[in-house]
Amino acid sequence: MKPARRLLQLVALWAGLAIPLIWLDSTGLVALWWALGGLITVIALLDGWQLTRQPAPQAQRILPSALSVQQPHPVRIRVRSNSLPAGTLLADRHPGDDPDTGLPCLLNPAEDELTELTYPYRPSRRGPTEFGDLEFWLPSRLSLWSARKSVAAACSVPVYPDFSRLHATSLDASHTYLFSGTRLQPRRGEGMEFHQLREYHAGDSLRQIDWKATARRRTLISREYQDEQNQQILLMLDGGRRLAMPVGELTGFDHALNAALLLAWSALKQKDKAGAMLFSGDQPRWLPPVQGQHGINHLLNGLYDLHPSEHASDFNLAARQLLKQSRRRALVVLITRLQQEDRDDLMSAVTLLRKHHLVLVADMLLPEQENLARADVHDFDGALQVCAAAQEQQERQQLHTRLRHAGALVTATTPQNMPAQLNHLYLMLKRSGRL
Repeated sequence: MKPARRLLQLVALWAGLAIPLIWLDSTGLVALWWALGGLITVIALLDGWQLTRQPAPQAQRILPSALSVQQPHPVRIRVRSNSLPAGTLLADRHPGDDPDTGLPCLLNPAEDELTELTYPYRPSRRGPTEFGDLEFWLPSRLSLWSARKSVAAACSVPVYPDFSRLHATSLDASHTYLFSGTRLQPRRGEGMEFHQLREYHAGDSLRQIDWKATARRRTLISREYQDEQNQQILLMLDGGRRLAMPVGELTGFDHALNAALLLAWSALKQKDKAGAMLFSGDQPRWLPPVQGQHGINHLLNGLYDLHPSEHASDFNLAARQLLKQSRRRALVVLITRLQQEDRDDLMSAVTLLRKHHLVLVADMLLPEQENLARADVHDFDGALQVCAAAQEQQERQQLHTRLRHAGALVTATTPQNMPAQLNHLYLMLKRSGRL
C-alpha cells in the first residue's frame, strides 16, 4: 500500500499552514493546527484500514492456446464490474519482450456485468513464454491510498514459429507449380501409382489404355495414375552458431525453421511423410516421419522451442546420426549457411547420405551480400567490400559445383525466398519421379 496523490497534497497543505503560525505565535492556532493534523491522520488511517480489508477484483486473463513469434495476439482481461472500484490501475505481468502493450492503464467499471480490456502482445522469441499474476492498484474510498492486489493467473503459453503462412495460396502444394514458370516433365510410367479406371479422353496415350477393360465394356477405357504417396521428406536443421545471425526481425535459424515447416506442410498435403532432425544444437532432436495433415502439429510441438547454439556445425556427425535413424530412401533437405571451410566435412556427409537418400542442400544467402553484388561503388572502402563479397560468392559457387558433382542437389536463396524455393523443388522432384 502506498499514499495517493491526494493524501500527499493534504499533508503538504497541513505542513504549509505551519509557516504563518511561526509569525503569529498564537497558542490557540498552534493547538488548532495540531488538531487538524490529528484529524487528517485518523481519517487517513481509517481510509487505509478499509482498503486493506477490500478483496481483490474477480478477474481472469484469456489467452490464445498458442502464439506465433513476431505476430500480435489479443490478450483479454475480464473483471466483474461490481468488484472493480473506479480508477483502478491494471498492470498485467506479461513477458517483458513487448514494450508496446499499452499497460499499465486505468480501468473503470462498465455498466455490464463484466468489464473487459483487450491489449496486443507480440512475442519476439519462440519457446515457452510465461505470464504472471494480474496486478491491480485499487484506490481507497477517499482516494488517499492505493493498494496492490494480485489475482492468481500465472500460466505458460507456447510461442510457435510464424505458421500464418501455412495456408497461403502462394505456397499451396497443389498450385505452386502452375505459376512457377517451369514446365514439369511427365513421368515415364515407372513409379506411378494406379488410381482408377475411366473413360478414354482425347490425348490419352496408347499405353494408358486398359485393353481387358476395353474388351469387357466395348468402349475405350484408360488407366488414371497419381503421384506416388507415402514417400519421405527428412529435414536436417543446422542448429550451430552460423544461423544465429539476425536477418531482419528474426534470426537465420528462425527463417530456416519456417522454411522447413512450410516444406513439411506441403509434403503432408501430398500424403507424404515428413520428419526432422536438429544437429549441432544444445539439444539434438530427432522427430520420426509422420503422415497426415495433423502431423504438422507434431512437428510444431517438437521444434517450436529450438534455438541455435554456440557449437560449430558438424555435418559428418549429423549424417551418421541420420543414417542410424532412417535408411529408407527419402529426400533429405539440409538447411544451413555454407562456408568455405565446410568443404571436406560437407563432402563426406553428402557421400554418406547419397548411398541411401536423395540429398538437397539449401544454402541460405544473406540479403546484405546479395545487395552488395548490385551496389554502386563510390569510394575505396566500398570497392573493397564489393570485391570481398565477389570473392566469397565465387568460393561459394565452387563449393556448390563440387556438391553437385558429388550427387547432391543445391539451391541458394535468401531467407525470404527459401520457403517457396524449397517447396517448388520438392514438387518438381516428386512429379519428375526422382523421389
